[in-house]
Amino acid sequence: MKKIFIALMVFMTISNSFSQSNSKREVQQEFMFYVYSDGNRVSDLSSEKQQLHIQKIGAYIENLAKTGKLKGAQPLEMEGTKISRNKGVFSETQLNKDKKVIAGYYHILAFDMDEAITIARADPRFEEEGWEIVIRPIKKVEGIN
Repeated sequence: MKKIFIALMVFMTISNSFSQSNSKREVQQEFMFYVYSDGNRVSDLSSEKQQLHIQKIGAYIENLAKTGKLKGAQPLEMEGTKISRNKGVFSETQLNKDKKVIAGYYHILAFDMDEAITIARADPRFEEEGWEIVIRPIKKVEGIN
């Protein structure tokens, strides 16, 4: 009887530990993917390749939405202004669209950084050269989000 009780306790401990690790796995974190481009990569493509690029990215985004991984995604214009403040003085700098610039973003749900990396690596942009994705976990702050 004592052996059965010990075996039952071990089983319950293992089962409880397994269910706790699974429940942690079920909570998805939010990540931002910032898509960087060397210059305006899409405008450098022929019209046929531009259309193919758009179709591939569209299919990728559609798949993320169907699998519940996508909260939002948008391309960004290549133009923009960076503002900064130093010693009480604001300055403005126009973005140089011929240099590395953020071309778009994804707001993603993933269980952890490893899954976020896997999702990012599936982006069809990586079939071409000159693209980067920076992955940042969204920090949860009480009262803000």
